[in-house]
Amino acid sequence: MSATEGVRRWLDRLRGKRASTEDERLIALFRNRVELKKELHVLDDERHRLLDRLKLQEGATMRVEEQLAALERYLGRPEEGQKCLAHYQLRAVWRAASGRVEKFAAELVRQQKDRERREEIAAFERDKRSRVADVDRELVEARVLAEQLQAEQQAAERRLASLGGFWNHFRRKRLEGEIASRRTRIDAALTQLTDLGDRRHEVESEAPPAFEGLSRDGRRAVNLAVIAYAEWLFEQLSADGLAEQVRQSTLLRVYDANYGGTARCDALIRRASAALADLDRLQDNLADLKVLSDRLRRTARYRGEDETVPLPDSLEASGAVLLDEYWDVYKALVR
Repeated sequence: MSATEGVRRWLDRLRGKRASTEDERLIALFRNRVELKKELHVLDDERHRLLDRLKLQEGATMRVEEQLAALERYLGRPEEGQKCLAHYQLRAVWRAASGRVEKFAAELVRQQKDRERREEIAAFERDKRSRVADVDRELVEARVLAEQLQAEQQAAERRLASLGGFWNHFRRKRLEGEIASRRTRIDAALTQLTDLGDRRHEVESEAPPAFEGLSRDGRRAVNLAVIAYAEWLFEQLSADGLAEQVRQSTLLRVYDANYGGTARCDALIRRASAALADLDRLQDNLADLKVLSDRLRRTARYRGEDETVPLPDSLEASGAVLLDEYWDVYKALVR
C-alpha cells in the first residue's frame, strides 16, 4: 500500500466511514511504519553522536601517547634527570600547601555552618517560646471567661429552680432567655479553649526550618580567613624566593623549566624536601591568622552586594596571593 493510500484510508476513518478488517490492518501497519521511521532517525542521530565522541576520544588518546613518548625520550637523557626531580619536587610542595589550604577551608566551612545552624535554631526556639507564651496568655483569659460564664450559669439555673408559682412566669421566661444566651457564649468559650489548646500543641510541635546553607556574611568570613591562611603559608615558604619557584613549576612544563646545572638542582631538591617536611610538621598559628584576617576584613571590598570573594586590589599584600592564585586558593573559596 502506498503512503497516499494509507493517508486516504486514515482520513476516511476520521470522517466516520466504517473501515473493513483489511483497512484496519493496513492502518495499523502504516502507524507502525511511521513509528519505526521515527525510531530509526533517533538511532541514527545517536550513532553519529557516538562516532563523534569516539573520534574525540581517539584524538585525546593519541595526544596522551605522544606526550608519554616525548616524556620517555626526555627522561632518557641523563643530564635532564636532576631537573625533573627538582621540578616535580617543587610541584609536590605546591600540592602539599594546596592540600592544607583546602583542608583548612573545609574545616572553617564546617565550623561556620555549625555556628550559624546553632544561632538559627536558638532564634527559632526563642520565637517559638514567645508564640507559646502569647497562646498561654490567651488560654488563661479564655479559661477565666469560661469559668466565669459557667459560674453565672449555675447561679442562674439555681435561681430559676427557686422561682415557683404562676406569678413568677415572666421572670422565669426572662431568666430562661438569659440562660440560653449564656449557654451559647459558654459553648463558644469552650470551643475557643479547644482551639487555643490545639494551636499551642501545633506551635510546640514545630520543627526547626531546614538549613539553607551559609549566609553571605558567613561565606565572606570564611573566604577572608582562607585568604589569610594562604598568605600565611606564603610567608612560611617565601625564604629565598622558594614560594615563587614553587608557583612557576605549576605554570611550566617540565621540558620548559630551567633550574640551572646539577649543583643548583641538587640544592633546590634539598630546599623543596625541607619545605615538605616543614609543611608536614607546621602547626597553624591561630594568633597570626586572626591578625591577618582582621586586617583583611578592614580593607576588603566586593564587586557587588551578593559577592563573597573580595577584590584583590583591596587586600594589600594578600591581593598578590589571590591574584596569582597561590595554593589554588580560588578553588577553596566558597561562593
